Amino acid sequence: LAIVTQTVRDAAMRIELNLFRSAFTGARFLMIPAGANSAAALLAVDRHDLVLGATRAARIALRLDDKRIAAGIPAADALHEAGVSQQDEIVEAEKAALLRALSRASGNVSQAAIALGISRATLHRKMKKLDLH
Repeated sequence: LAIVTQTVRDAAMRIELNLFRSAFTGARFLMIPAGANSAAALLAVDRHDLVLGATRAARIALRLDDKRIAAGIPAADALHEAGVSQQDEIVEAEKAALLRALSRASGNVSQAAIALGISRATLHRKMKKLDLH
């Protein structure tokens, strides 16, 4: 009986995960530590890191409901990560954009500046301000 119960439970989890992934195509998925149900605890987040959906295990682990998800809760808030000020978030977003551009340009500052639509001098100033070398 225990084997049948576990088999049914595993099948239900696989079905839920497949449906969840197909419901949020194009989203990124974050695994949430949730004890025994860790494999089933997933958050779907958009490119702005807003939560689009959560599996049942993730909803239980993070105490999320439809209202909070529909409101567009940031993943960091849902995960109860240490909060940063709005000003720090803007600085971090700018830093991330510069790092992505530099990475895509293989470290070539001139190419990164062109991709960002700014001058090379402006990119160098921003890099200095944000302590990027």
